[in-house]
Amino acid sequence: MWCSLLIYYDIMNNTLKLLTPLICIVGIFFLSGCGSSQTLPSERPLSRQEQKLMEIQRDHALQHFIEGTAMDAKGSIAEAILEYQEALQSDPNASIYYAISRDYLLLTKFNRAIEAASEAVRLDPKNITYRENLGTIYFNASRPDLAIQEYQKIIQIDSNNTAAWIALAHLYQPIQPAKALEIYEKILDRSGDSLDILFQCAQLYGALGRYDEAAIKYKRMLDLDPANIPLQKQLAETYAKGGRLDQARVILEKMVETDSSDAEVVATLADVYLDQKQFQPAIDLYQQLLNRNIKNTEIRLRIGVGFFGLTEHDSTLVNKTWKIFEDLHKELPADWRPCWYLGAMAANQHNDSLAGAYFEQVTQMEEHHADAWWFYGSSLFEQGKYNTILEAMQHAQRVIPNDFRFYLLQGLALTRLERQEEAVAPLEKAYTLNPKDMNTLGTLAMTLEGLHRYQESDQLYEEGLKLEPTSALLLNNYGYSLAERGISLQRALEMSKQAIAAEPENSAYLDTYGWVFYRLQNYHDAAEYIEKSIATGKASAVVYEHLGDVYLKLGNQDKALVQWKKAREMDPKNESVKEKILHGVR
Repeated sequence: MWCSLLIYYDIMNNTLKLLTPLICIVGIFFLSGCGSSQTLPSERPLSRQEQKLMEIQRDHALQHFIEGTAMDAKGSIAEAILEYQEALQSDPNASIYYAISRDYLLLTKFNRAIEAASEAVRLDPKNITYRENLGTIYFNASRPDLAIQEYQKIIQIDSNNTAAWIALAHLYQPIQPAKALEIYEKILDRSGDSLDILFQCAQLYGALGRYDEAAIKYKRMLDLDPANIPLQKQLAETYAKGGRLDQARVILEKMVETDSSDAEVVATLADVYLDQKQFQPAIDLYQQLLNRNIKNTEIRLRIGVGFFGLTEHDSTLVNKTWKIFEDLHKELPADWRPCWYLGAMAANQHNDSLAGAYFEQVTQMEEHHADAWWFYGSSLFEQGKYNTILEAMQHAQRVIPNDFRFYLLQGLALTRLERQEEAVAPLEKAYTLNPKDMNTLGTLAMTLEGLHRYQESDQLYEEGLKLEPTSALLLNNYGYSLAERGISLQRALEMSKQAIAAEPENSAYLDTYGWVFYRLQNYHDAAEYIEKSIATGKASAVVYEHLGDVYLKLGNQDKALVQWKKAREMDPKNESVKEKILHGVR
């Protein structure tokens, strides 16, 4: 973006600085009659009367043209245009149209500027100045496509026009960066290294994630200006972004050794140490910066982020990190970033309520922060605040309509509220937006299955297993669905076996495997795996009910009754267990 702004300011500065001398030059052409459209057929000479009439017209035009340039010099742009228009009545000259277009550009009346500039080009199509002017106006009128066409025509007229090539590359930069790079590289090959062109290339390569090529350009810039500290920083940061941490570290260590007062360089070196898992050097540098009582909030934020990255390695840093972000939050109450990290730290400590409060603040300060909405919604989900999730996700969907996660959370909340029919629409929306997300696919399949829409749920499970054949979650859920319906039991058994192989301590997966054995009337194996499920300490009420059913088939009604009662205690709303208990008593 800054490149486009650079062109704009260059254009406007050049327009203001060079307008008077350009008009004078145009006046010279005008006086000599160049570009005049008033010519007579060449086969006969002009009569004295015709010559006299042309001289009168030119004198009249010249008088108004001079008045126009005088008005331009005084900054009376509108009055200047009126004088030029009077001049046009006597001599429709390309140079006059050019002058008018420049003034309309200054007044930001782009359509009129385009009309006048286009007429100048039509009258003198090989005049490079006129085409550059038209390209400039198109650019300022937000028509880079037409500006590109003009500069391409200039290059056709003069293929060695370096300024035109550079302007063309600038125009391509925001819309076709690869094309811009191609032009910049050709300019470098033809004209040799230039700091500006090398910098443009480095920036583009970096924006495209081509960090090795960006680093090459920064190195060539440093060859031209080896003492340039900002360039050294850029090269080190580019190495770091490209994963070449050793090269980044060498540059930064040398810079810190030379001058340790540059807090930004010290922080960057600490970041590199952290990325390389050299935790103690990173801690030492962050602590050095902290001890300086630096007032710069951006540097302090970087220190906080660095310590945040270290808390996973060293939990003793949590309180220190928390205080950094708390202090920054007090100093910068409108900045969402301290709240983000405070929310993340609270989430890491499983303080869902506090995490949700901070993430909610982030959504209020930075409404389009998609991850903040997601983590806010997730914290509400962990707290069981399902109705609040529905309100929050509706807001998030209005602001960011195409993030599948918000529809997924909405659907999950509705299923927890036992509003399965309503849950289908948001879950289908989430699936449409991201059909490869296994959580979305699995949740939608389970919801449809619960509504007895088995054909749709089975199709989703099959699609999911094509995408991820080893997904333990899908294998388990699909296997359980088949077992519940008593169909394809051998396939269900194999899928469940694969899920257990992936997660052998998963309570739900062990229960599914046992339940498939139950459906196959293999009650001893069923008991073994469902007992293992309960032994994990994470079994749900359904698992205890299953074990009671197995014990009943094994002829042990007393043990069955114990398990059913346990299931009833865990889930008092389960009417089927109540019936089993009553039948068992009788």
